[in-house]
Amino acid sequence: MRKLLIFLLTAAVLCSSCACGKSGADDRNKVIGGDENTASGPVELLSMPASQRINTLIYQVNPKLYGSSGAFGKIEKRLDAIKGLGIDILYLMPVYEEGKEKAIGSPYCIKDFKKVNSSYGTLAELKSLVDAAHGKGMKVMFDWVANHTAWDNAWVKDHKDWYEKDKDGNIVYPTKDGAWTDVAQLDYSNKELWSAMEDALEYWVTELDIDGYRCDYAHGVKDDFWKDAIARLKALKPGFLMLAESDFERMFNDGFDIIFDRAMKARMRDLFGGGKPADFFSWYKSDQGKTPSGKSKLFFITNHDDATEGYPAQQFGSNDGGLAAFVLMSSLNGASMIYGSQETGYAKTINFFNPISFDWSANSSLTSSYASAMGSLAKVDRSGQMTAYGQGTVVFVSWPNALVVVNTGATHAAYGLPASLAGKNGLPKEVSLGAYGFKIYSW
Repeated sequence: MRKLLIFLLTAAVLCSSCACGKSGADDRNKVIGGDENTASGPVELLSMPASQRINTLIYQVNPKLYGSSGAFGKIEKRLDAIKGLGIDILYLMPVYEEGKEKAIGSPYCIKDFKKVNSSYGTLAELKSLVDAAHGKGMKVMFDWVANHTAWDNAWVKDHKDWYEKDKDGNIVYPTKDGAWTDVAQLDYSNKELWSAMEDALEYWVTELDIDGYRCDYAHGVKDDFWKDAIARLKALKPGFLMLAESDFERMFNDGFDIIFDRAMKARMRDLFGGGKPADFFSWYKSDQGKTPSGKSKLFFITNHDDATEGYPAQQFGSNDGGLAAFVLMSSLNGASMIYGSQETGYAKTINFFNPISFDWSANSSLTSSYASAMGSLAKVDRSGQMTAYGQGTVVFVSWPNALVVVNTGATHAAYGLPASLAGKNGLPKEVSLGAYGFKIYSW
């Protein structure tokens, strides 16, 4: 909970479509048909058989980036821009009434699970937002906080036995992953709590017809509760999507469809910081082996937690590097998430406890680049066998009907394509990429 490239996108001729990252003029590292040490072509690093995955693009919305009031209506007005990024799922951070007692402004401090945060708008305005997103072909996911409540939640007074207590009988705050003193720790050994929490979970499905939940600190809650609650939600609405903010693969067994993959960001930062593509794909193969068929891990370069500590341009060399890293991870087999603000290249940290009035038009060229890249990635069919190649700083990710090429380095690179692809299906025989450049082909 607590814890972007100005380039040209062009369409290729013949049977393919191509999106291209920024091209540079620095030819100092130019190599055609071989890497720095050999005359051979790109080296195959990984070949994985077809596997079923949930390949979806999620947009995380922080309502506090829409000022101190009226967020629901302001978000609705931006739906065309958000959808223009190729988004499949609109994910809203907690929209519920926030607590005030001992509070520090966290939206994850819930006073009432069935009431909306009045500073964001009304229930009717939230319903209008959900309906409008559905009308544009996007699913809507809410953020759920099952591990704890605000201190002024009515449950603290009326159901003290639903909370963990110290030896003196005082309700305690969570301490497993840090001292979260603004919230009270729930106790899932009490089955009455299960019923109340499941009732609240089901409320938003029946009331607003939402399509899923991202569950905050999911591994802090008993697995048996999640198994029961998820079964009920999926029975209530078939196809309901459950995303766990957890890196523990056991959450798949609880019924979650997608879990977090924070290691992807760390590995991607290593790769863009000079790491070897072979090492990256060796890790990726192992990581995918821990993901059951029909499930996925969630890839991202930033989210609301990460944004409090830094921003993509810092972590990936530049806005160009941040976008290239996002393109590469989004070309792989898994779900991907954009944190609202990422597409603008915002060059400051963001504390999600505090409302700010965000300028969404601050970097229209970068936002357009994200939209073009994501639109091209949306055409990539990732249902077949995936093969990855590497040469120098350039990575090639091949699918039966697509190829994504990314330069993970900060200098120009030019290489021949893998022999099995060069000159076929409308593809060129070689690519030339500027620092952090990329190209996306589909046919």
